[in-house]
Amino acid sequence: MDDAQSAIGQGVEPDLIVVALGEGAGEDVGGVKRLRGATGARIVVLADTIADRTLSLSLKAGADAYLNKSMSSESLLRALQLVMLGEVVYPTHVASLLIANANEHPTPERIQPANNELSKREVQILRCLLAGQSNKAIARNLHITESTVKMHFKNVMRKINAQNRTQAAVWAIQNGLSPLMSA
Repeated sequence: MDDAQSAIGQGVEPDLIVVALGEGAGEDVGGVKRLRGATGARIVVLADTIADRTLSLSLKAGADAYLNKSMSSESLLRALQLVMLGEVVYPTHVASLLIANANEHPTPERIQPANNELSKREVQILRCLLAGQSNKAIARNLHITESTVKMHFKNVMRKINAQNRTQAAVWAIQNGLSPLMSA
């Protein structure tokens, strides 16, 4: 991480930064937050194990992906390609845990971030995001244009004070939203 921060300080503008974390690396996740503040690059955390605490801290710090070092090279390549396309990538079993956690907390009729209420459509967009849908898939699912999805998503990000899709997904889960599956 120090090498990446040093390079960014020297004017390098990377598109992707892969951060390798070892066992018990919860403290190292602070470096992800510093990188997120210093660059618009996509950030991938590559960890020895899938540890709930490190995963949670990585997502909150703004990581775009959390991957296990033991995954096959083909799976790693595909995950990195998805990240570069703007997708958020994390282990499927973690998604199941997040969905189960969201289902334990009933969705409130009105979700109120910071002083602004989300519209029904904005909540639908967040629920589609939790289901792992791309903007194009969300547009198809909700029968709206992709540019309309982007506009709603931009409004959601502003209202909930999120800087990326990962932070928006974490906010949605913490506020009791469950994924909206395709029609």
